[in-house]
Amino acid sequence: MKMPAELASYFDNLHEERLQICLRRLEGDFSSSGDKFGSDGGTYHLMTDCFFDDDPTLFELAIPWLQEALKEVTFMRSILRFERRRLEIELEQLISDPIHDRRSIENKKRELNELCAESLHKQALHTFDDYYSTLSAAKEFNARQCKENFALTRLLRIVYEIHRLDQSEQRRYMRAPQKTTPIYQYYKAAEVDLLETDSQYRKYNLYSVTGASELLIGIPNRIQDVQLQVQLLIEHTPSYVLTLFERLRSEGLIKDLALLTSDDVLIKTNQKIFVSLGFQRIPQPLNMENLRRQPDGVVVSTVIRTRGLTADSTAVLPSVSKFYRPGSEDKAWCSVTDNSMTFEEIAHIPELLEDCAVTRMIHLEYFVKDGRFFVSHIDHEFIFYTLEEFDLRANDPYQKGNARKRLKTFKIDQSAVPFILDDGTLFVHTLIDACFEKPYLLMDYMLDLLHQRD
Repeated sequence: MKMPAELASYFDNLHEERLQICLRRLEGDFSSSGDKFGSDGGTYHLMTDCFFDDDPTLFELAIPWLQEALKEVTFMRSILRFERRRLEIELEQLISDPIHDRRSIENKKRELNELCAESLHKQALHTFDDYYSTLSAAKEFNARQCKENFALTRLLRIVYEIHRLDQSEQRRYMRAPQKTTPIYQYYKAAEVDLLETDSQYRKYNLYSVTGASELLIGIPNRIQDVQLQVQLLIEHTPSYVLTLFERLRSEGLIKDLALLTSDDVLIKTNQKIFVSLGFQRIPQPLNMENLRRQPDGVVVSTVIRTRGLTADSTAVLPSVSKFYRPGSEDKAWCSVTDNSMTFEEIAHIPELLEDCAVTRMIHLEYFVKDGRFFVSHIDHEFIFYTLEEFDLRANDPYQKGNARKRLKTFKIDQSAVPFILDDGTLFVHTLIDACFEKPYLLMDYMLDLLHQRD
């Protein structure tokens, strides 16, 4: 059942209101509206807030629409499908967590196995009872703030999350015309034209990290402009990769760094405020100790051109190779020239947008000194293919993606970063692992390439 435009707008407005509260807090404004449930700013889910606040739109528009939608069997199936995927992701995270909490894993497995419309309803009623017994303000609920409407509100939480996911996926790769964005206009008002002062912004929508800026690594990751006292949200590059970049900048191995930032969110402050989510598992850069080779036969390759080092070990002979796992249609292309390498991941079931399929690519330029590989340039970008182009790309290493302009997420230039750092960190391996969904397809190839110099 299609969501009416009025309900979609309601969801979007709720999201924007919560976003503004979060931004104010990052700017140091912790004032509250005095909500009697203490929910101002995110204690509860947005839809739960609306229930607590007796929001008219929730009870007069959203819940009646949901009651009609639930009459269609396929609608509840879509809700259960979304919830199942969410639980599967949470289970995968628990299993991969080094703490390996067996009780939490078993509880999550049970929740996954028991997932159905009845279990969601039962959980909602149990949560309502908890709120009613612990929140004194709940004793003031009116007639429509009842158990059954709370159960429907809990389902609307899922509908809201589905809507937000769809919105974020569609907007994830969209960039507005630069001169219309808040970031450009803010700098322009300060008599700084980013299109003139930052060539990376002009060409790729990237923001250059300079001596007048600072990386704020945490939740959320930001670039702080020290002079203008404004912070820009970093998109797509995870914290541990940013930490590695910052380390290499401080060591003089990275000279020029540019990152993709949000072009419509500005945090106007010089305060360094972060969000704490309790215990977090932070990935670590790969090294020779924590990177394990794949068992024989797990990954195989088809070599289009011969690869190897030149006789004087100063470069890699040009090659094109395809890596894949037998029985799987997922693959990765690797193209090598005498001074560059390009890696692209081609998923059997790609990320699909309305008009195209999305792949991930890392391109680097290198040089070899004393038999050791160094990165002088590296960038990561999303490539957009029409469906026809994507079908051809699966078997053609030279097929280009022309559906949209490529979107870079980071770019490093004029640098000299060893493929293997002095402490054993595998620089290129770490970036492939961070940027690709199936990085294992390329890991052994890269190890073999480095070992050729030994």
